[in-house]
Amino acid sequence: MKIVYTLFSFFILQTIISQTTVKSKTYGNLDFKELDYGQANVKGRKTEELKNSPTGTRGWLQDFEIIKKTDSIEAVKKANFGVVYMVTAKDTVDINIDIEWIYPEKITNDKGEKFKSIRYTTKRPTNIPSASSYSLDEPYELIKGNWQMNIFIENKRVYSKTFVLY
Repeated sequence: MKIVYTLFSFFILQTIISQTTVKSKTYGNLDFKELDYGQANVKGRKTEELKNSPTGTRGWLQDFEIIKKTDSIEAVKKANFGVVYMVTAKDTVDINIDIEWIYPEKITNDKGEKFKSIRYTTKRPTNIPSASSYSLDEPYELIKGNWQMNIFIENKRVYSKTFVLY
């Protein structure tokens, strides 16, 4: 019985620790929770301009699915990796979420522009799972090392994940 109680206590503690809360003046308490992470499979993608990124674009993904839970990703063209998460709130609303990717070293694109990181704002619904990922679309993005993903809500970092590209 002690073992069951200890395991149950650990599970509850892990659930509490893995959740970050932001106290928003507009939306009340916003609880961020990681649901899954790793190598992803994507079917369908719509791109739009994003000037402060190496490729100059950002993609909106359809049918995003984590196919392997891992933080080790092979650095090959079209590899896609990221996180599935949910922000819970009292009401279901669209909120601004900032996504930041920090590269292991500066990326130089075809125009000669150098990037150490990118950061952009996107709207995501609360109370519905969302995903954010990176797709290695160009040869100059195939940089091995630690890729750090940070997620911010109202300028507070609520999540950080490091993917190791090999």
